[in-house]
Amino acid sequence: MNKELRVVAVVPSLNPDEKLKSVVEGLLEQGFFKVLLVDDGSSEDHKHRFAECVALDEKVELLVHEVNRGKGAAMKTAFAHILEKYPKCEGAVTVDGDAQHHPEDCRNCAEKMMEKDCVILGVRDFSGPDVPKRSRMGNRITSLVFKLFCGMKLSDTQTGLRAFPIDVLPQMLKTRGERYEYETQMLLDFKSLKIPYAEERIRTVYIEENQTSHFRVVKDSFRIYRMILAHFFKYSITSFAAYLLEYALYSGVTVLMNTTGDYDLIAVTVVAFVAARAVSSVFNFFMNQKFVFKAKCSIKKSLWKYYAVCIPLAILGLAFNTAGVGGAVWLDFLPPAVEEYVNLIIHPLVQVVMFLFTFAVQREWVYKTDSKHRFKRIKKSHKNKK
Repeated sequence: MNKELRVVAVVPSLNPDEKLKSVVEGLLEQGFFKVLLVDDGSSEDHKHRFAECVALDEKVELLVHEVNRGKGAAMKTAFAHILEKYPKCEGAVTVDGDAQHHPEDCRNCAEKMMEKDCVILGVRDFSGPDVPKRSRMGNRITSLVFKLFCGMKLSDTQTGLRAFPIDVLPQMLKTRGERYEYETQMLLDFKSLKIPYAEERIRTVYIEENQTSHFRVVKDSFRIYRMILAHFFKYSITSFAAYLLEYALYSGVTVLMNTTGDYDLIAVTVVAFVAARAVSSVFNFFMNQKFVFKAKCSIKKSLWKYYAVCIPLAILGLAFNTAGVGGAVWLDFLPPAVEEYVNLIIHPLVQVVMFLFTFAVQREWVYKTDSKHRFKRIKKSHKNKK
């Protein structure tokens, strides 16, 4: 048996088969000082699997949910138990109970967690021939979505093998989610709260093409993607609302100036654009601050950042608008009645171009969590061995 690790191995399980016993045996051999099983509402004909594991060694403990509450809830139950009973340990490693994680990889992730003092994600290589097509494609799509919409580069977004330092567990209890989406929300919290993490390569093991998994393709995928894309969907809604407000004001000023005086078309474009953008930007800022990103930073700090981006983009947008209007006038291919309002056609085209760029900038910089609200590490001191 390997040298004992002051790390708890957490194994949440629902209706396990005979593989659960081999998982627990492997973890004990690797030196985990506690193996914490969580029975997440298993049926009576599967209860004996947990009893077999508990009988293996006094280091094995069992926590029970009377009804199925989900993998996330099971992990939270285990984390709370560890913080109460073993607050002096180094941390916890979550392990799937279907033998998809090799015991040596579990220990390696635990050792890396202690060495680097950060969360360790055990990531698989999905390029091998033994990986089920569903798993390979699902991970590629989810990784791409994470990169585009969350700004996170992750090799394995659904890995269940994760090692957590003990001081990170209280924050994980606050993470939203009760089922498989909980693990996805963890990743999002790592980014927003600046919780340090690293990846560690592990073996890619699929038994019977992962058919024992309790992952519900439609329901759980919907929960996961809803979390990943939440900011973008909300941003799209508020941006569209801000645009409608801006376009209404832009059109109103254009019609007003065209009907009350003989103004140059470029002058109309400039005045209408500046007036409309000034009003819509205030609306957009506060909606993004409170509704979209729910920013954990001061309004004062995010406000100056917002306008540091907004003003240059407004100037650039105005330049595109006036250039487009000027080009249409110079080409002289539109009827006079239409040409007078050509800026109302150019304006929405310019806004579409800038939409995605501003989303990334606001997510990564304007509404970035400030130091006051980031995760605070607890400085390590002398630990009394328990």
